[in-house]
Amino acid sequence: MAECPVVSTETGQVKGTVAHAKDLPDKPIYAYLAIPYAAPPVGDLRYRPPQPALPWEGVREAVEPGSYCPQNLEFLNSLDMAFKQGENMTMSEDCLTLSVFTPTVAVDAALPVLFWIHGGSLSMGMGAFPGLESLAAHQDVVVVSINYRLGVLGFLSTGDENMPGNYGFLDQVRAMVWVKDNIRNFGGDPERVTIFGESAGGVSVSYHLLSPLSKGLFQRAISQSGTWKSIPVNPQPLPLTKMLAEEAGCETEDTEILTACLKEKSSEELLEKVQSLQLKIGQVSFSPVVDGTFLTSQPMDLMQAGDVNTADYLLGVNNHEFGWLMLPFAIQGDPLAGISQEDFVRLTKAVASMVYRVSIDAIVAEYSLESDDPMAIQYQFSHLYGDLLFVSPTVMVADKHAGAGGRVFFYENQYRPSINAHRPDWVGCDHGDDIYMTLGMPFIDDHGSTNVTYSKTDEHVSLIMMAYWANFARTGDPSDSTGGPTDSSSLPTWPQYTPDNPVYMKLDVVPTTGTGLKLEKMKFWNEVIPKIASMQKDEL
Repeated sequence: MAECPVVSTETGQVKGTVAHAKDLPDKPIYAYLAIPYAAPPVGDLRYRPPQPALPWEGVREAVEPGSYCPQNLEFLNSLDMAFKQGENMTMSEDCLTLSVFTPTVAVDAALPVLFWIHGGSLSMGMGAFPGLESLAAHQDVVVVSINYRLGVLGFLSTGDENMPGNYGFLDQVRAMVWVKDNIRNFGGDPERVTIFGESAGGVSVSYHLLSPLSKGLFQRAISQSGTWKSIPVNPQPLPLTKMLAEEAGCETEDTEILTACLKEKSSEELLEKVQSLQLKIGQVSFSPVVDGTFLTSQPMDLMQAGDVNTADYLLGVNNHEFGWLMLPFAIQGDPLAGISQEDFVRLTKAVASMVYRVSIDAIVAEYSLESDDPMAIQYQFSHLYGDLLFVSPTVMVADKHAGAGGRVFFYENQYRPSINAHRPDWVGCDHGDDIYMTLGMPFIDDHGSTNVTYSKTDEHVSLIMMAYWANFARTGDPSDSTGGPTDSSSLPTWPQYTPDNPVYMKLDVVPTTGTGLKLEKMKFWNEVIPKIASMQKDEL
């Protein structure tokens, strides 16, 4: 059995463990788990930008997944995913660590680096994902996966210098700096880093393309099912922060005293206060803010001005983002029962007013059906929700990025993994279904930890998606496998996307290209609706 080599980092030496993809037993992947990339953000360092990691003596055993950042794990694991997270781990504020999976630690290997940012609404999740060694093994890439501060500890803000916010994003930047400084010793190329993420991870990637702090720390970017518009900036964070402070028994008028008071509370108490506040006012979420450092202006203003990092960008959506996983939250009910026409109108107006601050009858008209079948109405509503929160923002960001001069590759994922066979037939490729494929989960050596069996077709699609993703990380073109371990000439060519020629890849058992994904609906969301919304606001 291969020994895991000791590697030097700028803060000390680490020794990891050896992992394998199940179909490549002779290819060891060296896994270095939970390496600190920043000082623990505790005590006075809570609600402050991350500080450099503290050095250690001797060789650090990097063999356990470490702690995950404070969050409501129960809710995360109640979701219908094929793997549970955080098992055999502890929750702690001392969670700013990353893990590295690499096929070699030769300093001259200069392999492309794929830097994974997990999803979970910026309020839950962790970097400890099953399958990352499979992606490293199959594609000869270095995979890095990180934790970052979440929710009340990661994105709370007073809107001023006492608690500017965006700490979770600043953690991600700090981890990228760590990669730049250290990844060469793990066989990676610090000048060939691709940041990629799903859902809130894809949202994060999209924000990094707008931040002056992230520039130069990565060369390419991938957003799976999420761009900044899916979790927009909160222009007025203070009222919610004051409500939370009041719930926690803190002073609310002076933000300096408020911040000092919240620093005194335990992370458990803060999580409890968020939950008690939710019972009073409904969903509580802490969002990105314009803090003047990570984000200097509203994202739309930055995009309109072309003030974006024009790194190569691969992005896309699944064809049924609200098919199952998040549907109960959207309809506030049982997806197996369907919804009535009255429910459809009420829910549509509610989501329209949430996103556009105005209620828009045009949306109801655009998506309403001449049907009384509760399941048909619900199916239509699930696509309305997906188009509003995922598809139209992703298309808009793709158009703006290409318009600013960046190379863009777009996809719609249509493959429904076999592990979701228990879901109703009407569910397509749902939110989160892409993770299994892009991270190589069908090739996990020990399925005991995930307790699911993948089909041969799942394996086939996973190989296709890993090849496209790693080719893009290597060359900036998902079809160009130059320097890669597998010949991708059998893969269908994935053309570049432009606003004038909006060609995209339909990812499936056999990938094919399409042009103008949901073109009429996209015009409706990205051109018609903003006009109606601004007219209605003018009348208010």
